[in-house]
This record gives sequence, structure tokens and C-alpha cells, in this order.
Amino acid sequence: MLKISKLTDYATAIVLFLQKDNSLHSSEYIAQRVGLEIPTVSKVLKLLTKAQILSSIRGANGGYKLAKDIAEVSLYDVIAAIEGDTAITECTKIDSLCAQEKGCDTRSGWEKVNNDIKNILLNMTIKRMAELNGVSQPDIKIMVRDYV
Repeated sequence: MLKISKLTDYATAIVLFLQKDNSLHSSEYIAQRVGLEIPTVSKVLKLLTKAQILSSIRGANGGYKLAKDIAEVSLYDVIAAIEGDTAITECTKIDSLCAQEKGCDTRSGWEKVNNDIKNILLNMTIKRMAELNGVSQPDIKIMVRDYV
């Protein structure tokens, strides 16, 4: 089974939380509202900021907010921010080091599967994820409580 990491799941929850109120929020406030530990939230916030999904302002009145409209942020963007450019198998990575690569009969098939999954994730926006949750302002604590 394909599975994203807990950190990526948390990142999605944080982005969904911030889409409810795109004003500046401290990492402590976000951690409290999402129900995660501050060090975990801080790590995720830094990665999402580096990927330009969030913007940050330093200082006493600083914090984090979305850098883009959620209709422009794909699930793939969030996954790539946390896990890097993803590949379903070693040979579908750009810098593949597989010893069997030259004589492999499955590489083209895996590349097709990898590209199809990537396209699905690219087309699933954070806005659509919020809509699929059934409310415009999802209860993030419910979404992540099983992982905490």
C-alpha cells in the first residue's frame, strides 16, 4: 500500500487549518489549534515556507499564513514540500541508481503509474480537499487525532 508520512499528513492539516483564517498565526497557536506538538508544527511550517506554500513574518507580531490561494496549492505541492519529489519506485526517480535498470521490463509501466499518481495529486487542490471534508472550515483536530 502507498502511504504518505505522518509529517505530510500533518502538513496537509496545517494548510487546511490556515485556509480557514489566512491571518498571521504563531507556531504555538497553530500547534494548539491543530492538536500537535510545537516542535513538529515548527518543522512542518519551515518546510512549507521553504516551498513557498506559506509565508512567514518574524518578530513579536509575526507568524505564518498562506502564501497562495488554496485553489492554487495542490496536494502534490504539500507532499513534495515535506518529502521531496516523490517516486513510487527507485527507477522512477530522476537520479535513479537501480542496478537492474538497463535490462528491466517494468520501468516503463512504473513510470506510467508514477506519472498518473503524480497527476492525480497535482489536480487535487487544498481547496477541493476542504470541500471533500464536507465543510468549508474542516475540524482539523478530528482529521489528525488518530496519528497523535
